[in-house]
Amino acid sequence: MKIIFNTYNEQPLIRVCAFQKQEHIDFKFKADDFAFFDMNGKALFPDVKKDKVWRIKIKKAHPARYEHYLILRESQNLKDMEQALEEYKVQDSQVLLKAVGGDIFIGAEEVSSNEKYLIMAGPFSSERQARHHSRNYNQLNHCRIHRQIVEDGRGTIEVYDSEYENFTETKNGVWLRPLHTEAYFQVSHFAINANEEQKIRHEDLFYQGALFIKIDEENSLTAINEISIESYLKGVLYSEIGQQAQLEYAKSMAIAARSQIFARIGQLHANEGFDFCSDSHCLRYYGKNYDCPAIDRAVAETKGLILARAGKVCHAHFSYSCGGHTENTSGIWLDDDLDYIVGRFDGDEKDDLKLDLTKEKNVRQWIFSRPAVLCRINDQESGAMQKLSVDSFRWEVFYTRNELETIIQDKTGEDVGMIYEIIPISRGVSGRLKEVEILGSLKNVRIAGELNIRSAFSETYLNSSCFIVQPELDSDGIPLNFLFIGAGKGHGVGLCKVGANRMACNGKNHQEILTHYYEQCQIKRIY
Repeated sequence: MKIIFNTYNEQPLIRVCAFQKQEHIDFKFKADDFAFFDMNGKALFPDVKKDKVWRIKIKKAHPARYEHYLILRESQNLKDMEQALEEYKVQDSQVLLKAVGGDIFIGAEEVSSNEKYLIMAGPFSSERQARHHSRNYNQLNHCRIHRQIVEDGRGTIEVYDSEYENFTETKNGVWLRPLHTEAYFQVSHFAINANEEQKIRHEDLFYQGALFIKIDEENSLTAINEISIESYLKGVLYSEIGQQAQLEYAKSMAIAARSQIFARIGQLHANEGFDFCSDSHCLRYYGKNYDCPAIDRAVAETKGLILARAGKVCHAHFSYSCGGHTENTSGIWLDDDLDYIVGRFDGDEKDDLKLDLTKEKNVRQWIFSRPAVLCRINDQESGAMQKLSVDSFRWEVFYTRNELETIIQDKTGEDVGMIYEIIPISRGVSGRLKEVEILGSLKNVRIAGELNIRSAFSETYLNSSCFIVQPELDSDGIPLNFLFIGAGKGHGVGLCKVGANRMACNGKNHQEILTHYYEQCQIKRIY
């Protein structure tokens, strides 16, 4: 499969799902900056020259329809996957092998290849059915869902201004196109999940580029932002690291994020009509509206630079805080390990406790030891390091037993009854849990996968899956409460953002930061 980037002003363009599931969308922009077009390219309101606030909403629609699949395994090795497929078919006839990604071109020049293979169960008519199917494998693995569109949404969309002086109806979708490269439009009072905890905040969001608004599932609107990669990266960096970041840290993140784009393009959302979503599943992106010379300079000075290994763009994974030890890819995802991202102690060798964190007996010592590592930030340092979260290195969460039982049922759909015990089954090299079992009065449930575990034990997400559980027992040995004590924030694979920022504060440049976290990769220019 060929993946060919469209270009504008010699820059590759990317399609980002800016937001989904909206009943209506309110826009504000200057009349000289943007224009509306219908799906046939006909201009809407060509005679309106005044600045307006516009609303787009659905009048009536036939919603889009999707097929959903449960991802069981991922790999770039086709022979291994074909063999694994036959083994899965013995247990489950409803499995298939799918190729995603492909050969990546900018214009006529091939810059990389990122083809990989997925073993999936499906199709299912809903995400809920796909998640439910994970029970067939004696464990809950509900966060790895692949979906692809079967039928586009269609219907009638209304477009009108806030004074209702201008009104029209159009079919199926609307394009908002810029009339010059520096134009911005504003989306008013928008709800976003802006951090690891997925807490909602409302903001006015500002975007460059074009916007395609279409009818999607559940009679809602989805908006896809078509924008140059370099402009997109400025928004990603602002969303991921904030506007006061150290320059060399911002450069390292620009190269890592650009690498992620080319390493993952065509693998995640290609069957949904866009390349990336705007939350932590891909790269956080909430538009761009700030004055940040460091980010602008970091993106400009690293234009076209990526990390490469053996002729391919590297998967330059990163997370907020590794907690002092980074993780292998197979410790987090259903994927192969990468030789250039190896989980290890993230500090001076003399401070390394040399603990095997896959062994349960060592994890408690690790969490309570608070070793001198790059991401260990205290209250005095946090201000100098751009208000980094001081509770990400080590953290605690407390639940009554009844609270935790309710959360588990709400998040997994499983009623385990009274929780007796939470038993770790396996851990990755950073101590992050890969599988855990809940012993309950009604049933026992196994949960596999780092994100599944973080989701199951929290109304939002636990900071990480590197944790121990301390129950408080009554006189009969029945748990009354559970205290989760953990390390790190995020999956811990690749670059640790807190650690990288600290390196920059200590005078390290972006090459040194990237070499530290991606040891066998080289910086390469691809455009």
